[in-house]
Amino acid sequence: MATLEKIRSKAALLVVVVGLALFAFIIGDFLRSGSTFFNQQKENVAVVEGHTMKIQEYQQKVEERTNMIKARGGNSSDEDQTNQIRQAVLNEWINKILLEEESEKAGFAVGKDELSDLIMGNNISPMIQQMPDFQDAKTGRFDRNRLLNFLQTIETDDYTNYSPEMISQLLAMKKNWLEIEGQVILSQLQNKLASLLSAALVANNLDAQAAFNESKVNVDFAYVSRSYSSIPDDSVTVTDSEIAKLYKERKSTFKQEEARIIDYIAVNILPSERDYQNALTKIESIKTRLEDADNPANVVTETSERPYVNAYVSYNQLSSELKTFVDRATPGAIEGPLLSNNIYNVHKLEDTSVAPDSVKLNVIMLPVIPDEKASKQLSDSLINVIKSGSSFADVASTSSNGQTNGDIGWQTETTLVSQVDVNFKNDVFNAPINEPVVVRSTLGNFLVQVVEKTAPVKKYKIATVQLTVSPSQETKTKLYNDLNQYISTHHNLDAFKSAAVEAGYNIQTAVEIAKNQLNIAGIQNTRQVIQWAFKNKKGAVSDIFECQNQEYFVVAAVENTLKEGFRPQELVSDILKRELLNEKKAEKIIADLKTKNLTDLEQYAEALNANIDSVKFVTFATPRITKIGVEPVLNVKAPLLSDGELAGPYKGNNAVYVIQITNRTENEQAYNAESQIQSLQMQNYYRIDQWFRSNRILRDNAEIEDNFDRFY
Repeated sequence: MATLEKIRSKAALLVVVVGLALFAFIIGDFLRSGSTFFNQQKENVAVVEGHTMKIQEYQQKVEERTNMIKARGGNSSDEDQTNQIRQAVLNEWINKILLEEESEKAGFAVGKDELSDLIMGNNISPMIQQMPDFQDAKTGRFDRNRLLNFLQTIETDDYTNYSPEMISQLLAMKKNWLEIEGQVILSQLQNKLASLLSAALVANNLDAQAAFNESKVNVDFAYVSRSYSSIPDDSVTVTDSEIAKLYKERKSTFKQEEARIIDYIAVNILPSERDYQNALTKIESIKTRLEDADNPANVVTETSERPYVNAYVSYNQLSSELKTFVDRATPGAIEGPLLSNNIYNVHKLEDTSVAPDSVKLNVIMLPVIPDEKASKQLSDSLINVIKSGSSFADVASTSSNGQTNGDIGWQTETTLVSQVDVNFKNDVFNAPINEPVVVRSTLGNFLVQVVEKTAPVKKYKIATVQLTVSPSQETKTKLYNDLNQYISTHHNLDAFKSAAVEAGYNIQTAVEIAKNQLNIAGIQNTRQVIQWAFKNKKGAVSDIFECQNQEYFVVAAVENTLKEGFRPQELVSDILKRELLNEKKAEKIIADLKTKNLTDLEQYAEALNANIDSVKFVTFATPRITKIGVEPVLNVKAPLLSDGELAGPYKGNNAVYVIQITNRTENEQAYNAESQIQSLQMQNYYRIDQWFRSNRILRDNAEIEDNFDRFY
């Protein structure tokens, strides 16, 4: 009983304890599930109108795009290029979602027949026509046969005659082509939406008549002007209330995305005088070896940054530096060292010859057959087929399952050596015209037909040793230590800015950067600086970043943070104040001129201490007046004046103007409403098409969560 009584006395406490335990259990379960939710949110690269791009899917798309660029011979290893690919993939995905949604609302689609016509029909997409793979190498024009041969190749399901490596390449080509088809579909949807919107903006007779009238009157005029910059700012007064009032009127024009304002120092890591002297000593030593060498190729191979090219080059293909050299050189002569753009060159003229500059080739790579006899039988049979009347192109297409027609165009000795080898080059240049022959090389055997040769010209064989003058580690260390010492003693924003010039650094101030911007001021690999700026608060000074393949040391400071929305008044007050100052200067100049009762342009020129100048062919529609710039007031006023009439002073954007018409011409061409309307419609379509291609129309009204900066 005593125990029960004791429990009863503690009942309230037990209820609280049990309640807390249950609450902890429930909230713990919620937090665990919530943790999963928040982690999933962190994986979102972007969310567009409810559609989500996860980091895994995004990375896969980036990898696919990178592989496609590599397959086309592009280079995507540079960090800047990688970031550009990342940004392009994300933008294309966002645009795809927005285009597809808008197209569905409008009832647009691209059907099978329409897609077929855009890919291989009579209206092949410009996107495909502009791809180098489907253009003639010599003319640069679209070659329909190249496209059809490619499509025939990737559509095959018979891989019997393909090696595992070729099958892998073929499957990759198919995958890349599907992406190209997707881009063609999106481009067509974009065209349809642009056409729909441009059709909704119909130019009427009033628009057409107004456009015609705007260009009907053409005037020449003489003028004098007084620029606002010629008047001291302290001669007029602008109050804070006036700036605030103008800001309120113009606030909508200051809409902005999230951004940072930074100051930064970029130290270009350049060679020191000592580095140049060391490089010169080294190249002089190499020059001595080259002079004494019986085989210059060995010296070049061992010492030069540029590989040895065992080929003769025509005079027209030489650089201006080499042309100057060979003009006065005989075989065995040496030139240099010559310094240009931090590179030392030493040239030795090995020999000269007279031979064709280039040859036009048809080539088929023969399959690797271990049995020499069987290999010869195959090549002989192909040669006999060609000699019997079949074209090389037909034989090449048949033997390669439609992958090539064998035409590789005009080739020089240099290109053949760099792409294959010296023996291949020699045999090709010595081969008779139109005679199919087998040429062996380190890459394999080829069936070659020389279609044409250029006329023989004098050619030169030159051995060149190239040495770049690079900053030594000692130079880099000194530059780094000096900069590090500067930021360690000037680690707050004010000190960082104020002492830079005195310390010998060129500082860039008030530079605005966007969240997804890839680089700062054209310096590559500065994405890391941008990421740092968006992760730090106002006043923070960074450590030193190495940028552009270690060509720059960059250190930055965050001066301000701009939130998405409207730019605060204090950040645009200088712009607004300048506008108000110019207005008041204009009023002052005009009031002063009116008190003088001037009657001709010479008097105005004397009063303004200015020279008389003139312009021609100004209409109401002239966008920019030669020598003056954008001054709408002159476009409006000048065409309304009579020949010889003096007018002004007018308040312009940059100055006060007084003008006198020297010639006035009216277009005598009859007004053609149909032609004028058609011209306006074309302008509307072009403008709308540009809006769509920038995707501003779709993006401005879309819900987009872009988290690119979270990952890269």
